[in-house]
Amino acid sequence: NGALSVLRGDPTTKYLAKMGIDSLLQHLDEVPEAQRSTIRNAGGGYVNHDFFFKSLSPEGGGEPSGSLAEALKRDFGEYSLFQRLFTAACLEVFGSGWAWLIWDSSDKKLRISTTANQDTPASKPGIVPVLGLDVWEHAYYLKHQSNRKGYVEDFWKVVAWDEVGRRLEGATTGDTAAGKAEL
Repeated sequence: NGALSVLRGDPTTKYLAKMGIDSLLQHLDEVPEAQRSTIRNAGGGYVNHDFFFKSLSPEGGGEPSGSLAEALKRDFGEYSLFQRLFTAACLEVFGSGWAWLIWDSSDKKLRISTTANQDTPASKPGIVPVLGLDVWEHAYYLKHQSNRKGYVEDFWKVVAWDEVGRRLEGATTGDTAAGKAEL
């Protein structure tokens, strides 16, 4: 994209253009102001969508198992409460945005968060997204029209819990490649 070309062409920012998009998003403060918004929006959108689609499977759904199930129970009390809280977060996003299950390495807990537009929790050091849901209207309008709740209910039927569990394991063991976007 044009913003990366500008970074590549400047000896003082060339190192930024060589970073993976996940790392670049964590170094936005080093990106020149003229390219920062483009990289945040285009890069965040790419990372979020790549992450989202890898979270889905026609064989998905049901409930998580193993260490993911244990972590959800520890941090939310039970899976059904986590599911209700995550659904509520999805429905509370005003306009366009995302709902996330994140691993916060500062206190080693799972948390639910939301971001607006193409912002991504992957841009925050110490925060590792493990599950994300696109709640932009374009994600659900063709099937659900303005029924975001129906979209979220259908989402639970296709969550690839094995992938979410792999991401959590990577986050808790320091495997920085787990869940990263691929260019």
